[in-house]
Amino acid sequence: MDNNNLSNSIAEVKFVKDFSFAKNTTYSCGGTAGIAYFPDSIKQATAVYDYLNRSGTKTVILGCGSNVLASDKYFDGAVISTRHLNGISQVSNNLLFCYAGTTVAELLKFCADSGFSGLEYLAGIPATVGGLALMNGGSGGIYIDNNIVNVLLYDGTVRSFSNKKCKFGYKYSIMRDINCLILGVELKIYPQSSEKVRENISKYINSRKHLPKGASCGCVFKNKGNLSAGKIIEESGLKGLTYGGACVSSEHANFLINNGGPSSDVYSLIKTVKKSVFERTGIMLEEEVVYIGDF
Repeated sequence: MDNNNLSNSIAEVKFVKDFSFAKNTTYSCGGTAGIAYFPDSIKQATAVYDYLNRSGTKTVILGCGSNVLASDKYFDGAVISTRHLNGISQVSNNLLFCYAGTTVAELLKFCADSGFSGLEYLAGIPATVGGLALMNGGSGGIYIDNNIVNVLLYDGTVRSFSNKKCKFGYKYSIMRDINCLILGVELKIYPQSSEKVRENISKYINSRKHLPKGASCGCVFKNKGNLSAGKIIEESGLKGLTYGGACVSSEHANFLINNGGPSSDVYSLIKTVKKSVFERTGIMLEEEVVYIGDF
């Protein structure tokens, strides 16, 4: 398809110029991107991907913006937001298909209303299904690869990656290493009474109530084997450490809270914590948070 036809193929896709990362990420900071596209179908999503890829435009894909830190600098590129690429359908008694932009809240409401169990451990996570598949997200030691059957993605061709082909690991999937757009995910579920599903959801939400409030990305660093990154940071004496408008939470040391500062403050605090932990323990922490732009 030539450039004119590619341009015509995205004519109906909603977009905004000067897209604000501060308004669209859970850290509530960061600069702007030149443009953001909001496809609402697989046809639109693949057309936008092709258009940007063919033009050589730097591109970032964003769901809820809950595990990212965007630079304060202008991002001279485009955002593909999956926010409108949402919806859920039942494939069989034990299988759901969820578009990538479906949020955890939307998914669990569907499960509770329909009487499907097996995903309640995701309750309270501010993420999309696509983002969870990319990062193999989860909580309480349970990760979404336990439920994923197939991931539908696009890299110039629509492909279905089986669970095995996704090569899931701790906070990892093969999709992190290839240039692709996740379109949707097939998830295993189990019939259960709506009452029991709602009870399970409430239990998991209550278990997260102790987590720090405020603007954050959730946990910043990956655990080191059986060692909790939060405990490592706490035992290094870094709880409450501040850098400008950012601080290490006094409640959970793996949460770095932004109290209205720029991304540069959060970034500097992350690097300070990482350096301090290494100097005091010899442990090199690895970030879970994904950086957008140049720092």
